[in-house]
Amino acid sequence: MNINLKLQLVTILPLIAALSAVLIVTQVEYQSLSEQTTNEYQRSVINHRKEELKNYIALAEGAINHVYQNPNLNEKQAQELVKQILNDMRFGEDGYYFAYKLDGTNLVLPNQQWRVGKNWMDMEDQNGVKIVKGLIDQAKQGGGYIQYVFNQPSKNGEVSKKLAYSTFLDKWQWMLGTGVYLDDIDQEVATLNTNISEHIQSTSIFTLVIGLFSIITIFITGLFIRFSERKLANKKLRQLNERIFQTQEEECKRVSRELHDGISQTIAAAKFSLETALLKQQKQMSAEQELERSMELISQIMGDIRSISHQLHPGVLEDYGLGAALEELARDFSNRTGIEVNVTRLSIRNILSPNVKTTLYRIAQEALTNVEKHANASKVNLTLKLTPGWLTLTIADNGKGFNHASYENSDNNEKRTEGIGLRNMKERLSFYYGELQVKSKETGTKVIAKIPQDQLRYVANNASETPSIGEQNV
Repeated sequence: MNINLKLQLVTILPLIAALSAVLIVTQVEYQSLSEQTTNEYQRSVINHRKEELKNYIALAEGAINHVYQNPNLNEKQAQELVKQILNDMRFGEDGYYFAYKLDGTNLVLPNQQWRVGKNWMDMEDQNGVKIVKGLIDQAKQGGGYIQYVFNQPSKNGEVSKKLAYSTFLDKWQWMLGTGVYLDDIDQEVATLNTNISEHIQSTSIFTLVIGLFSIITIFITGLFIRFSERKLANKKLRQLNERIFQTQEEECKRVSRELHDGISQTIAAAKFSLETALLKQQKQMSAEQELERSMELISQIMGDIRSISHQLHPGVLEDYGLGAALEELARDFSNRTGIEVNVTRLSIRNILSPNVKTTLYRIAQEALTNVEKHANASKVNLTLKLTPGWLTLTIADNGKGFNHASYENSDNNEKRTEGIGLRNMKERLSFYYGELQVKSKETGTKVIAKIPQDQLRYVANNASETPSIGEQNV
């Protein structure tokens, strides 16, 4: 699993978890809100119905008051008239009045005349509520409410929830009451719950769609970034391969020039001296001078070959470490160019791997080559030191300097070619998470190569192996 996919998972999985948590919390909160809303709605409607019942009782009392308080009527006549008035009064679809004696005997109950004249004190609904007794008790206390289930006329006698209010007619010791059925409230609450559930569902779906859209967007963006990074990486790889091939080609050309212009010419001169010596010997003349000249040329050839070999891969780097190799590089550079090189190096053992040594050596070699070609300098300071967290190689000259930014960003092929050396340095350091800094002004140029200390330690290919003597030196 590559790092980009891991990053996508690290991004998407918490988002999925957060989305799930949001959906769960939303469901719980909406459910709680739904219960609170329906309960509050029920309380509000029931309180409103209670006020209505009081008003209905007040209407009934007003309707019978002229009879109830009439002194010209005897009690029996007045009671019969009141019964008739109450029996005829209606409100709404199922609204009516009822009256009972305090012993539970029914006096008025429209639509259920068969109950009139009978005692219903012990009558209970299907939930065990004693209806008449409860109404009488509330009336004795000055008026009150009771909730029960009772036959609903508009539903052909089907039982429904009912809220009743009763009051007391103390002159006749009657309980007067009325009630309203609550089936419409249940229907409204059910409709409200349905609407809330639909709203919860639509909100959850909307949240889920947004979450899925976000996840898909992140995934597609990740794919696009991965594709772009891969494309960029391939481009950089091609550029790196081109630079490697170009560097190899330049190195081959350099070696070819060294062989053709140096060693080849010297070999030709040595061959000519040997041929001259051979001719003199055939003529019995002294060939000592030509032989000595040939020996000198052969020694020069050996030195040139050793120099080329050293430039390709210095043996001193493996035998004595980076510090000694840098000193030899500086010495050869000074002898060849006449530019003074001062080397300040570490005396630390067993901290660098062979690859790190080679990297820093090549950077120093490339930097000195740039000094020779471009800097017009008379002095170079080469420093290898440990700083907090880093191993730092610094090559500083007192030359004319150059505009580093113009080489980095130039579209000019010549400048880009001249800047290959710096890019090669960066590429070499990038393998070890290193950094390259170039500081240049009119008084000179400073190249600083830094490698993190955690990338320095020598690691043997085999756990049983130990570093050789050469590898134990910086």
